[in-house]
Amino acid sequence: MHGLNRTLGHANMFLYFLFAFLTVPDLSFSKLLAGFVHPHGGIALDPKYFNTTNHTAKHEAWEIHNACTRIGQIVISLAPDIIFLSTPHGISDLNNFVFYLNPTGAGYADTDNCQCPPCCYKVNASLDSRRSEEIVSEFGTARNVSGLSGYGPPGGSDVPFPLRWGEVIPLYFIPSLEKVKVVILSQPSRRYTKDVEMIPELLQLGGDLYRYLEALSERVVVIVSADLAHTHLKDGPYGFSNTSEPFDLAIGIWASTLDGQALLKTAAGLVDRALSCGYTGLVMLHGLLEAASLSSWVPKVFANYHPSYYGMMVASFIRGIQVDITD
Repeated sequence: MHGLNRTLGHANMFLYFLFAFLTVPDLSFSKLLAGFVHPHGGIALDPKYFNTTNHTAKHEAWEIHNACTRIGQIVISLAPDIIFLSTPHGISDLNNFVFYLNPTGAGYADTDNCQCPPCCYKVNASLDSRRSEEIVSEFGTARNVSGLSGYGPPGGSDVPFPLRWGEVIPLYFIPSLEKVKVVILSQPSRRYTKDVEMIPELLQLGGDLYRYLEALSERVVVIVSADLAHTHLKDGPYGFSNTSEPFDLAIGIWASTLDGQALLKTAAGLVDRALSCGYTGLVMLHGLLEAASLSSWVPKVFANYHPSYYGMMVASFIRGIQVDITD
């Protein structure tokens, strides 16, 4: 009888592990590996230039900088072939989402309280103009998507497309950037006044982009360049709003739990007073993550602070357990 019980116990254990194996999502064929939220505020580049006597603010600036450095390490450890970058501060069309179609991009950013020169943080990127043209052709007018080439034909210009802080700062933290192709999407300038109105469109575009990127043969990570509320300080350029803190907290809840209510309801009700340049990119990212099933992503917030008048968050959404995301 004891032998029979042991046999049944072994059988039950085998069935348990078999069930566990079958219910773990198979990510071996997944091409879209991870999503990231990365700030583009100059403080993140080098906090030693951050002109403040507030020790807490200085500490928060270094926490953000160190988190950006960690994200760069995680990105490169995933060995992507393509980095898909969304920027709210690129060369923008009034209505359309624009993809940059030059073969290369180059530019610089400077840090708060130290402009270029001497504080020039430069990036040279190899742009995947072929994939960008393909996306434009795929979605076109149906999704308000178009492409923009500078100083020559699409894919043929020998002059780099101009990049600035919205693209440069997230890319600056990626080691060995020259080994990766970059696809850049610039959010339309109507985001300044119609960000909440754009939510359904952004979710749809995010889902469409997921299906396109997942079908590629290359390995892909997505980075959304985004800062949060710009109204944390009365003496800041946009003044103070009591919506700034709850907005940043709502975004933090979304990024740590993928709770759509926090992003699409709570934050949406605050964003037009909190003034966040990154909100449309975050909504698009949510649509992308949701298209793959939210349960397949492991969310983590590395930092969410406002050492100056604007909030900055660093977060990752890794598909399954592919890489160590501990601090």
